[in-house]
Amino acid sequence: AGVMLVEDMVIDINNVNDAGTLNYDTGYDLEGVIGYDFGGFRAEVEVAYKLAAAESIAVQAPGIPPAANGTGSITGALPTNGDVNVLSFMLNGMFDFGDDDGLQGFVGGGVGVARTDVSSVFAGPWLDDSDTGFAWQAIAGVRAPISDNWDVGLKYRFFNADSVGLVDQRGFDVDGRFRSHSLLGTLTYN
Repeated sequence: AGVMLVEDMVIDINNVNDAGTLNYDTGYDLEGVIGYDFGGFRAEVEVAYKLAAAESIAVQAPGIPPAANGTGSITGALPTNGDVNVLSFMLNGMFDFGDDDGLQGFVGGGVGVARTDVSSVFAGPWLDDSDTGFAWQAIAGVRAPISDNWDVGLKYRFFNADSVGLVDQRGFDVDGRFRSHSLLGTLTYN
């Protein structure tokens, strides 16, 4: 488990490129991993959940989203509510280096599927939809043994769901991507 920073989500709306940007607060990232340690290589299956609250929306295209009363339009950066959460199922490959009885490092990556849910953004809500698609990640970290079978560690994860297709309250397509950077504390039984 740990802390997560979400990159701004630049969105295309109704075929208008870069029509807006969703900005998110710092969130959290939780994961459960099971795998097999081959020695210098580990294969893992991972389930993870990420959540961050929406902070603001910056709108570059007039009329997107509509004003809170349903008429006219807004432009500029506005505070907003809602959140983004991602449930992912990944297959990871990790390369370990270092002494089993001392500090170890690891690097690797994974591919899988992610369900990205953007909830209750702006008044209305203007955007409240989810999409499931391909995701990938890059991982690096360190770990150290605290007993013969238990390790503690620190892990960095870059997560990317590159094609998130949503629909707003008016039926317009809203396309973007979800990218995050997480710093996780780990406890591993081997």
